[in-house]
Amino acid sequence: MRTEYYVTLLLLSFFLLLAGCKGKEESYTTLGESGQWEQVLKISGDRFSSEHRVEDLYWMARAHWEQGQVHLGKQAITLYYALAYEEEITVEARRLAILLLDGTRAIEEGRILEEQGQMDGLIAASYYEALMSQGLEGEASRIFVRYLSDTLDPRSYAQLLLRTNAESEVIGQALSPLDDSDAIALLWEAAQVERESGYSASLAAVAAGYEQRSLSSSDRLLLYAALSRFYAMADLRVLSNKYRSLSQGL
Repeated sequence: MRTEYYVTLLLLSFFLLLAGCKGKEESYTTLGESGQWEQVLKISGDRFSSEHRVEDLYWMARAHWEQGQVHLGKQAITLYYALAYEEEITVEARRLAILLLDGTRAIEEGRILEEQGQMDGLIAASYYEALMSQGLEGEASRIFVRYLSDTLDPRSYAQLLLRTNAESEVIGQALSPLDDSDAIALLWEAAQVERESGYSASLAAVAAGYEQRSLSSSDRLLLYAALSRFYAMADLRVLSNKYRSLSQGL
């Protein structure tokens, strides 16, 4: 009888040890803290396939985000919101949604987080962009002043304005403290996004202000390429063709 008792205890201890090791091995938080996002993605995918827990969808979306796979992250967090009950949605999921989702959903989550006192500079920039994209300039300005004005360096500030289609005069003022190379790089980045013709023409005017400066050869070619793109979007074909030729060194 005593032997059977000890065997039972031994088996119980063994199974508890296995369970503890498995839990530790598959802890999303532990894996994430050590940067093992590929492992997080594998485990969350396997678990969701078998258990269908919304928590696994959050970590799947988070892993995709951490690996720069924004489109896949967006799909996972969208499914999370489709399946989760309101009381199940975590602060972390709302924060991730602001980073991954666009428009009204990001704005809704941003408003909830601000009401809960969970808004900060890390997600406020994405919230600001979502507000601007929906034409909510007043609310966006309030968010900028409260959460972003003291956290962004001059380059990040100018980049944010370009990404949110701020007035060209404001953009010009934001670019002025930067060195010419940084300013031109941001204008080139902005030129890769399709924009309305009138706004593109106003950005072309900002970019053209750098044409008379003393620039390196590479900066000048990049400036001409940006101008070509802006003028093409503004439907000014002659100017677009001119600067495309100049950007190719012709």
